[in-house]
Amino acid sequence: MNNYIEQFRSSMYQTGITPPEIFKTDGKIDRFHIQGDKAGSKSGWYVMFTDNLPCGVFGSWKSGITIRWCIKKRSQMSYHEYEEFKKQIANAQRQHNEERAKLQKAAAQLAEKIWGKCETVNPHHPYLIRKQIPPFYARQSGTSLVLPIINFSGEFSSLQFISESGSKRFLANGKISGNYIPIQKRPTSDTQIMIAESFSTAGSIARAYPNACVIAACHASNLKPVAINFREHLPKSKMIICGDDDRELPINIGLIKAREAAVAAKALFTKPEWPVGAPSSLTDFNDLACWLSTMGQQDE
Repeated sequence: MNNYIEQFRSSMYQTGITPPEIFKTDGKIDRFHIQGDKAGSKSGWYVMFTDNLPCGVFGSWKSGITIRWCIKKRSQMSYHEYEEFKKQIANAQRQHNEERAKLQKAAAQLAEKIWGKCETVNPHHPYLIRKQIPPFYARQSGTSLVLPIINFSGEFSSLQFISESGSKRFLANGKISGNYIPIQKRPTSDTQIMIAESFSTAGSIARAYPNACVIAACHASNLKPVAINFREHLPKSKMIICGDDDRELPINIGLIKAREAAVAAKALFTKPEWPVGAPSSLTDFNDLACWLSTMGQQDE
């Protein structure tokens, strides 16, 4: 059995996850701290089975990775072994989903509690001044801006915290996929809906389009889930995906994810149009608005 455990642990190491010192093989989900994550957090998880065909699943809730492992390769398994493997993996996935749902529910409750204790934003908060946007629905806790992350029904799922320097973090275990940061106006079938990646980018778009419903998807990979979610609830609404232009990166992930979202949700797509002389370091609509401001060219 120790050999099985060591092989499972080795697979974790190869994925960049340092396994826990004490390992359980009871077929039940176990959580553990991953080196490099926030102290006290337990974003790592695994389930290991040692009966008949040793196998298991492990991953990180923070990074979202999920890895399946088995002592045998698929080509080495008999029909019955493969059926057993699929059964055990399905068991592990069910446990993962149940634990994930429990953590997300607790995070949503904590988010609402924290939100209720937050204060009105200082209008001179350094991040707002630097990004040249109002606070919209943001609140403040200490020196950090606090942004609500909600589902389509308006229920809390998580929070995003932005420091004065601009560093960002999410409330641990909160559900992000398909949920969003509200910026301006409630979504309706009669309102143009504009979806951007970040709070600051969405903020600049909201200033330019005061009659639109503007939301932030939190990050590029969430543009598609959010857009699909909105399309399911508002099938006839006019929707525009406002992509970041990561033009200095080898892969322009901002445009790729924005276009994918637009296609999936049957929405329009737009990106910043860079004037002659605009630095290549500018990537989004907030960068463009701030640069135009410094150049004395305010959009009308």
